[in-house]
Amino acid sequence: MEKDNLKNGEYRMKNTKPKIFKIVNCQSSIVNHEWGFTLLEVMVAIVILGLGLTVVFELFSGGLKSVEISNDYSNAVILANKKMSELSLKEMLKAGKEEGDFPGEEKYKWEVEIIPYKVDEKTRFFADAQNDRREGAHNDNPVKIYRLDVRVFWKTGLTEKDVRLTSLRTFMEKPTEEAATK
Repeated sequence: MEKDNLKNGEYRMKNTKPKIFKIVNCQSSIVNHEWGFTLLEVMVAIVILGLGLTVVFELFSGGLKSVEISNDYSNAVILANKKMSELSLKEMLKAGKEEGDFPGEEKYKWEVEIIPYKVDEKTRFFADAQNDRREGAHNDNPVKIYRLDVRVFWKTGLTEKDVRLTSLRTFMEKPTEEAATK
């Protein structure tokens, strides 16, 4: 090796393209560039990773909770529709309130209220076709209108949730012997 116009500690190999190599003392604290992370950097990275994972897990658990709530409401609507269908198949409706639970569905309970439908000015056009509205007129129309209210409810934690379906149903009363003789 020869030393041609080079600074202290720099050498060039003979018969090669000029490349400069610098010999560095690895013990020196000024030029020591070790690769890696300090303990503090690793701890900060773990804390940031932990916070990020916590947020992701909270999002997943919130999504699962939403799916469970949606499933409860969907089941309640299906059961309420089933109960409403049972009521529409009944031959005779009686005004009043009933309640019970669904077989095989211990979580859900139902409540049905059957109310004779009151005609007001907004629905008079419908009632005029059905009833004679003159004062003193005898209403011998065997078709009656009932409002059916079906409520399905269940407990979730400390709160009670419910779904309500309301429908109108016409029902034809069978003529009694008295009405048939008039």
